[in-house]
Amino acid sequence: MKEFNKLVGYRNRCGLSQKVLGRHIGITGESYGRKENGKAPFTREEMKTIHTVLETELNEPISFTELFNI
Repeated sequence: MKEFNKLVGYRNRCGLSQKVLGRHIGITGESYGRKENGKAPFTREEMKTIHTVLETELNEPISFTELFNI
């Protein structure tokens, strides 16, 4: 099971809930939570969208590989 501690940290820094970030990728907050907790995988497209949203919100570069622990 992958851990997404960096993802959680950046999401919290942006003040975004799982529900809001889930909406950005077209899923419910509950489904997003399962993915963030490593119980279901993110698709590559979901990861790209999340990365873009977080970089835009923070207005700073974020390492994609570090964010998703890959």
